[in-house]
Amino acid sequence: MLYAPHRICTNPQCSAPRLLRHKDIPARAVVFTRNDGVCEARSVHLYCYSCQTNYHHDYSVHRGVRSYYEGLPSAVQVAEHIYVERDVLEFFLTLTVLSWTSATNAAQIYHEAFSRLEPGDRDNPRYRLRTEHVWDGFIINSLLKDACDRHYVLQVPHIGNQKDRFTAAMQARNEYMRRSGQPEFAHWCTKCHRRYDNDDGSTDFSDAIVIDGIDMGRPCCGVCHCTGELLSTQDHFCPQHWELHRQCAVEGCNAPKQPGRRVCTAPDHVVIEDWYKLHGKGMFTLAGRRAQRARVAHPPDALASSAAVDEIITVEVTCPSKPDVGNRTLKANFGRRRTHNEQLAIRPCGIILYRETFPGSETVTQTLDMVRKRHQIPGSMPCYIHYDCNCILYQHSQARGETLHEEVGLPVDVFHWKCKHKRTNDACAIHCNPYNYRELLADDGSWFFNSSVAEQTNVWFGGYHSIIREMGCILYDFFLDEVIKEKNRITRERLLARGCLPGYREFRFTHTD
Repeated sequence: MLYAPHRICTNPQCSAPRLLRHKDIPARAVVFTRNDGVCEARSVHLYCYSCQTNYHHDYSVHRGVRSYYEGLPSAVQVAEHIYVERDVLEFFLTLTVLSWTSATNAAQIYHEAFSRLEPGDRDNPRYRLRTEHVWDGFIINSLLKDACDRHYVLQVPHIGNQKDRFTAAMQARNEYMRRSGQPEFAHWCTKCHRRYDNDDGSTDFSDAIVIDGIDMGRPCCGVCHCTGELLSTQDHFCPQHWELHRQCAVEGCNAPKQPGRRVCTAPDHVVIEDWYKLHGKGMFTLAGRRAQRARVAHPPDALASSAAVDEIITVEVTCPSKPDVGNRTLKANFGRRRTHNEQLAIRPCGIILYRETFPGSETVTQTLDMVRKRHQIPGSMPCYIHYDCNCILYQHSQARGETLHEEVGLPVDVFHWKCKHKRTNDACAIHCNPYNYRELLADDGSWFFNSSVAEQTNVWFGGYHSIIREMGCILYDFFLDEVIKEKNRITRERLLARGCLPGYREFRFTHTD
């Protein structure tokens, strides 16, 4: 039996709290458990006749608002009369973090390994955990854990479609994460913070972060650097730029497109579209990094006959109808644009502090703004920032009148300094030379901080490419923040087991009148 945890009305607006009564007869329900498989159950619906509040197993409903109870329930309702144990949802989360398991594959794994159904019931759709159940369970469980951590009551609309019910709550969580970073933002341990002695006998501390980008993204507006939200992931433009649907697909051409075509009447533009249709998607996507990763990454459905590869983002060809001399190259966008990359800031121990989506390109201006925005708390700025383009970042900060290059050491990774940077450039040879920062060298002459941690983390992070490629911006941010949070929890436990003494720094705010 699935009962509400309360027997007396707990609504603070109730004028006369009293014993709750049964409103309806217990309803049939299905519970997906970890130890007992798929189980039949009865869901008991209680009611307060004073304030007209309905009490369900994991939430109450008052005036069209669903309020989840404090604490974490044993099972989460993911659909009408469908419940999933939190242990199962946590198992799915672990699979997602450690092996990039999609919701479709998680449901299939449960059906094959945990359902314990009789042969006659295995094909019964009532006892089949569906992909949308896994996704809703992931979202609800994550929001409930966040509500417990931050001590608030999760409230969502009780009416409307299930797919829209938690959108506002996810948006609020995304905004909070965007402002504050990951819960491990204040992390420190002996692998990412160093205590060392100076020549005069004094003691100092140093710490570092590593910044790097990875080429993965979601559908976004076709106007470069536009951050507007798409109404649908199948759209090419946001509402602000919706009129561009009627324009020619060739960049720089504002002429209206022909009926049934994506280009205008210009002959060279028509040739490009014909060339695009003739060669198909395969020729152009083979060389794309996103398509290559989509071919090797873990498919959303392991049982599907084939995994879809990324769409064509841009086609750049030389018009074949013109002579080689004086010919010009035209660039057309026949597919959906995707955000350019995810920028990660990582401690050398592997803890991910924060991430940011760069919509159109990865530039040092965006990286500098990201660092400034994320480290506004006094004392939170690290001593050293490892970044592949630190020499350009140093020059940009200097030319812009910024002081970041004076506040923080900007060394590059040793490999990049040896192989990809000019020794004749002062920014590369002096200011970004890792050998000029003796605090980075351990007593045995090795490097104290792991400056290659970003490349190692990107291997893990890139495994989600096939899962997130069709997500909208809200679920995209929510999902990535949650898997990073869980990855940080696992990393912290490993650091503790290895004796790295993980803890949290105390930031002190300066009060001004």
